Amino acid sequence: MSSTPSFEEYDFDRGDRVRVDWTDGSSPLDVVIGTVSGISRSGGNVVVAVEVEDDQYPENSIYGGTHDAAPEWVERLEQS
Repeated sequence: MSSTPSFEEYDFDRGDRVRVDWTDGSSPLDVVIGTVSGISRSGGNVVVAVEVEDDQYPENSIYGGTHDAAPEWVERLEQS
């Protein structure tokens, strides 16, 4: 097993706009939309960093910014 994961293993890449199903995560939203900013490995698991679009959380929310997600939660959206 490689210590550094590669985007080649997944259907999305850095810079892709994605939908993240957060129903299994710790977030007030079940789904977030954002842009993939990185991929890494933490504790043996692959982690995808997604910069979440600003307009998804209520004003003054403590959530926002970058969310870490499991690769299986990430779905690439069609680019326009």
